[in-house]
Amino acid sequence: MFGFSIWEIFLILVIALIVVGPERLPGLARTIGSWVYKVKKFVANAKAELDSEFNLSDMKNLLTAQESELSKLRALVEETRQEVTESGRHMLGAMDEAEASLRAAAQSEQKKLSAIDSDTAPAAVGKIDQTADNNASSPELAPEPTPEPAPRALSFDDEIRALEQSAGQPFKRPFEASPEAPLASMPPSAPPSSDSKTP
Repeated sequence: MFGFSIWEIFLILVIALIVVGPERLPGLARTIGSWVYKVKKFVANAKAELDSEFNLSDMKNLLTAQESELSKLRALVEETRQEVTESGRHMLGAMDEAEASLRAAAQSEQKKLSAIDSDTAPAAVGKIDQTADNNASSPELAPEPTPEPAPRALSFDDEIRALEQSAGQPFKRPFEASPEAPLASMPPSAPPSSDSKTP
């Protein structure tokens, strides 16, 4: 039971018989048996409480489940990171292609404009000279350009009204009292009588 052989147990019993004596040996054996029973019961209860408290098998199962979930999450994060990196590369490539095509289009348009400018500049100067000669030789007077009327300056209130109409709601003016408020807050005054003499 505790790793003792039968001969060792027999030797312990013989020594106990000699030391204790034959009259007290059965009572001592009963007491030792009850103590052994109590110790075994205490150990079993403590083990059951520890198992229920810590529930080691459930904790191991929970840890393995959490580790599997963490590995799935790590894989998902890695996959998402790769997708984002790949889409970033595609976007940069598309932006580079668009930039190159825009530069090529701008250069071709610039070449066309410079070609048109170089072709039309002498012709335009010739047309302007010819028009000036025609106007100088014709007896008709050119119509005088009519000056555009100057825009009417709006007052502050007109500008506020225009802004209110465009916004669709009236503006609140915290520092400006309504016209009725000063009149209501003033005490009524008696009209000046014609009988009063002024000094």
